[in-house]
Amino acid sequence: TAYSTPTECCYDYVQRAIRHAQSFYETSSSCSMPAVVFVTASGAEICADPKKPWVKKHMKTLRRKK
Repeated sequence: TAYSTPTECCYDYVQRAIRHAQSFYETSSSCSMPAVVFVTASGAEICADPKKPWVKKHMKTLRRKK
């Protein structure tokens, strides 16, 4: 049996809305903290709380761009 190990988990959330996010992905369900990771134009990956209204809004906006 193969076990998947999380490749990217977050242990802290950014406290305020970020700008210039190019894309996002959600962390694995095997991570202890659920998170949305925004990828900025410079390639930085920033963890955010998926329950925050600004995070949901950013996700919705980025989905529309695809």
